[in-house]
Amino acid sequence: MAGRGGKRLESRKDNWPQDLLRSLLATLPAKSLLRFKCVSKRWGSLITDPDFIEHHLENQQKNEYPQLIFASTGSKTDIVLESVAIVDVEVKEQGGAKTRKGFRRSSLNICHLPSDVYCMSNSCDGILCFFGKSNVFVYNPGTREFRFLQIGKEGSFLATSYFSDCFGQEFSRYHLVGFGRDHVTKECKIIRLFRPKGGFENHVHECEVFTLCSMGEASWRGIGEVAYFIRPAQQPAYVNGKLHWILDSRHANPSEVIISFDLHTEEFQAISHPSCCFEPSTDHYRRRFMGLLSLRGSLCLVEPDLQLNIWIMNQSDGIWEKLFSVDWELMNYRSPLAFPIAELKDGSFFVCHCGDNLQIYYPESKSFSEVLLQHGRTVVPSAYFESLVPLYGEPLVY
Repeated sequence: MAGRGGKRLESRKDNWPQDLLRSLLATLPAKSLLRFKCVSKRWGSLITDPDFIEHHLENQQKNEYPQLIFASTGSKTDIVLESVAIVDVEVKEQGGAKTRKGFRRSSLNICHLPSDVYCMSNSCDGILCFFGKSNVFVYNPGTREFRFLQIGKEGSFLATSYFSDCFGQEFSRYHLVGFGRDHVTKECKIIRLFRPKGGFENHVHECEVFTLCSMGEASWRGIGEVAYFIRPAQQPAYVNGKLHWILDSRHANPSEVIISFDLHTEEFQAISHPSCCFEPSTDHYRRRFMGLLSLRGSLCLVEPDLQLNIWIMNQSDGIWEKLFSVDWELMNYRSPLAFPIAELKDGSFFVCHCGDNLQIYYPESKSFSEVLLQHGRTVVPSAYFESLVPLYGEPLVY
């Protein structure tokens, strides 16, 4: 009798219309879905289905606010992640209780990594990528899954030479690393650009790719030399299945400023750039302090000039326009540059200032909020949406 009752209970659990079940589960956080995989074989199969994973990610990206991730990599064996979620907080005032926005903070110390000097490459669809001289570490905070890879082909030995980018993060001149997803196959790929031995003076980069797949024999694949002189020490921007970098001012063709790498075709291509890049005053020093990022699902360029200008590219026609500008006086003439992390529904922007302060910038009034969060150390911020995107790796135990 007990056995038959158990079967009836299991049947009730699975007596949901497929479309309704799919829609309901797609609204839940990744951590809840990991627990619900055990409810039944049907639920487990649905939650791990590639189409459901994409549907869940699309739902998460429609949330009113993204989560913010702040990474610090001061230790050679540790990476500290602080997650900040924007939540409604009830505040008692004279006129009664009112709801205001507040922060829910949590932190994670990923420790005992192989000794290296780690820096953050970029984030994509809920996955963070870090790299050092010899290692690459990718991590999905939503599923706690990670992959740890050793660098492939050895390049020129420049491990002791480091530069800070315009946003305050230090990068080795040894190589550049980017992470993103093939927009057709949905596979995750790591891209590494490096100077081959003896090629440093020739401004030559080679490129290799690692595809994170379920097959156990995955490895780095060399795809040859890159026909562009890419500026060292910079974080790439991932937009719509492509990674983007700024070219060095010494690149042979001065009309080419930004390149993209299509993660599906695995080809590089020079793309359009803002009008400011045509100006004769765009010299080596100024080019070095430009940076790329992603807002509104589009590529943006940060340009330091008489003001700090944020340019955005129209994805349909490649035309750039100025999104907003920030007066240097508002930033107390300090560096690293203030730069937007994410846009809010009212048209304001979360901005990281001086490498550790979180503020809101209001373009219409050209003003900053008070400091909302202060870390007391240099952090690398990123807008983040939870995802179930698989890495085919191991769960992080903490």
